[in-house]
Amino acid sequence: MRTMAKAVGLLLAIAFVAGFWQARYGEDDGPAGSSRPFRTAPVERSRSPRTTPELLSVEAVERDGSDRVVFTFQGPAPGYRVRYVPKVTGQSGRRLPVAGEAFLEVRFDPARAHDPAGRPTFAPGTLSPGSPVVRQVRFAGDFEGRVWFGIGLAGRGGFRVVELADPARVAIDVAG
Repeated sequence: MRTMAKAVGLLLAIAFVAGFWQARYGEDDGPAGSSRPFRTAPVERSRSPRTTPELLSVEAVERDGSDRVVFTFQGPAPGYRVRYVPKVTGQSGRRLPVAGEAFLEVRFDPARAHDPAGRPTFAPGTLSPGSPVVRQVRFAGDFEGRVWFGIGLAGRGGFRVVELADPARVAIDVAG
């Protein structure tokens, strides 16, 4: 009986530590070839890095069965929120034209897309990859420690967010 009680106590301790780890560090988004399912619900991850991540580049890539938009950062990975929105808006709240039938809003917080002198740290503007799913990626703002983009899609399909390291990258895969 005493051995059974120790085993149950050990299992409870492991479950507690696993729950604490999950609450503290969130989900592990796995490697680039992640088998994480595609979804349409918002995806959010909060972070409080010591230094503000600086956006270096944005690129769109066609892959087997999905398109990928990759945001590359200098420094640590930022927090993010990715969700479907009825329209893409800029920092002033005004609508920004983006090609597509459905739209993802991608917000990084904290992050910046400019250096201390105010110069852009990446090539801002609109990216039109001509891929089957991603119609356009548009820079929508860089204000008060937040950077956001609109992604125009051919339709409202599932997406997943994958975190990559060395350098810090946030990739959004959109199902074809």
